[in-house]
Amino acid sequence: MFNVSIIVPVYKSEQYLASCLSSLAKQTLEHVEVIVVIDASPDNCAAIAGEFCIQYPERFRKIVLEKNVGVSMARNIAMQSAQGEYIGFVDSDDYAEPNMFELMFCKALTTNADVVSCQMRSFETHASSVEYHNIPTKEYYDDTFVTNKLFRRVYLLSKQINFYSNVIFEDEPFAYTARFATENVAEVNQVLYNYRMSPEGLCRGDNHGRFNLYDKQLMLARFLADMERRGAIEDHAVELLQCLANHALSALYYHISAVDLLGFFSFIDHLVGKYRLLERCAVVPQEYKVSRYLKFRGSATQIVLLSYWVKARQYKQQLSAGLLSPSLSSEGAK
Repeated sequence: MFNVSIIVPVYKSEQYLASCLSSLAKQTLEHVEVIVVIDASPDNCAAIAGEFCIQYPERFRKIVLEKNVGVSMARNIAMQSAQGEYIGFVDSDDYAEPNMFELMFCKALTTNADVVSCQMRSFETHASSVEYHNIPTKEYYDDTFVTNKLFRRVYLLSKQINFYSNVIFEDEPFAYTARFATENVAEVNQVLYNYRMSPEGLCRGDNHGRFNLYDKQLMLARFLADMERRGAIEDHAVELLQCLANHALSALYYHISAVDLLGFFSFIDHLVGKYRLLERCAVVPQEYKVSRYLKFRGSATQIVLLSYWVKARQYKQQLSAGLLSPSLSSEGAK
């Protein structure tokens, strides 16, 4: 039996895949299996994964899907065949520090944790350098990744925790559900996972703003309904309110119309009211995100003005950092 099963869904990532899999081949934890799921990728990814399976047959195996099913289903398929005591997830354009899974597995053993997390950082490659930034994971609504975590496999099975199919932002409901359903959670306070900031990423880029909001609405509606079905809302109303407030305020940074922004705030208000989150909070948290959301949510004018102020400040910061040219047109600055 393996200590850890590491699941890597792969689609159109041949430029980075070898680096990702090399970091997993170098893991200091001995009893690890790496399940590479080739999600009908039309490039050379299957061949790259095959080379690792040949070179490290005791560690790597691949699943080749004839039809593209998306990240969520690719992960679910691999989870069904995983043999490890714990399960971890790595994206095919990221990489893990060599001792990541050894440290996290040891923490899981010493604390009997169902979920173990670690710190992570983003990185962006430039012509002659690599820029790193630590990713905040202190708050629930910040730590919505699954790639910086280990999950006990029998725990996921017993709680029937899977990734939602046909949903973008698939990490968030999985991470929330896994942590809500147990008190056995531990953390390794070290940066062990490296998250690539890709300009062509599915959720990145100005043109994706409006569609991201629609996808978030689908995800959040399904997530809250799932929480109600599991009977988790009463005990986690505070965390869910913080989650929704964070999503509302994050939309201020999207390059979308005022109509779309107000529609999203209205949607968040609908969820807060439908599931009676304010009434269910014994004490309404005074945390910054919640207080800002509650202050502005009732005024369309204030919401729109706040979005203009946020974007102006963001543009000024980018300008001072040399990321933008003062001669950019208004369209180019969006």
